[in-house]
Amino acid sequence: MSDISYSAKLRDLSKDYYQNHIRFDEYRSQRKIIIDKIDEEFNGSKSEAAGEETEEKTAVDTEESSVFMKTIAFFKNTDVDEK
Repeated sequence: MSDISYSAKLRDLSKDYYQNHIRFDEYRSQRKIIIDKIDEEFNGSKSEAAGEETEEKTAVDTEESSVFMKTIAFFKNTDVDEK
């Protein structure tokens, strides 16, 4: 599907919502479907896999930042410059 088709679908969906033809939760669920299709087509990935990857990265980032902060705390408390 082309960029213009996705744009038209999103535009029609938002128009339906703002004219009170659909409820907010229905608008969000339909918008998510369209955005997931865009993501899959242009990035080659599905949102479910991206969500799992994000959780794994967050856990690794937290662990790495914890080690980093411990390193900073260690060197901050050590008087390296004093002779």
